[in-house]
Amino acid sequence: MNEQPSTGLVLAGRAIPDALNHLRRYCGLAWSGGPPETWAYRYFDVIDTDPEALEPTDVVCAAALHPGIDRDDLAFFHEQKAVIDAWLQAVGTDADIRTAGADGALHRLLEFDASSFTLLTKVLHHKRPNLVPMVDRHVIDRYRPVTGERRPELAWPGLVVAFRDDLHRNAAALGAITLELDQVLGVTPSPLRICDIAIWMEARR
Repeated sequence: MNEQPSTGLVLAGRAIPDALNHLRRYCGLAWSGGPPETWAYRYFDVIDTDPEALEPTDVVCAAALHPGIDRDDLAFFHEQKAVIDAWLQAVGTDADIRTAGADGALHRLLEFDASSFTLLTKVLHHKRPNLVPMVDRHVIDRYRPVTGERRPELAWPGLVVAFRDDLHRNAAALGAITLELDQVLGVTPSPLRICDIAIWMEARR
């Protein structure tokens, strides 16, 4: 009899055994702790926009994950739209952090001089969910033993490598989680986003 793949994850060297349950909770499904709940899934992951161009909706969706967006943030995305659009078109819609050649596109984000690097990663994850890891305090703290850095920009190169490695190491579990979610969700988060959600919800048991 074949064993079913585990739906737990090991991220930054530490286990998240209830990863699938965390995903169910975050995505508004029944979970072990009670009735369905509403988190940012409905306001970020399911909203579709033009994959080739930055839209105001992308920034608004990121606000569901990033409290405190200010005027400088709004001005940055308005003024740098052409630069961001060029980046999106250069990397393509099938860009994936797990494949060769992704590092160059990801390291270019440090050149954007964004008012908030963490917000930039959230907006660009919305456009390229298989390529851009989202950086926030929960991710920085989880991976700090690996990257050795607290500041998002300094941690970024190490995070790119660590996420890529963890996606490969957890491929079977991520596939099993994706298969489960595909059966009940209209939009299933990417493997990269699944890792982010699992880390976020692990601290909110």
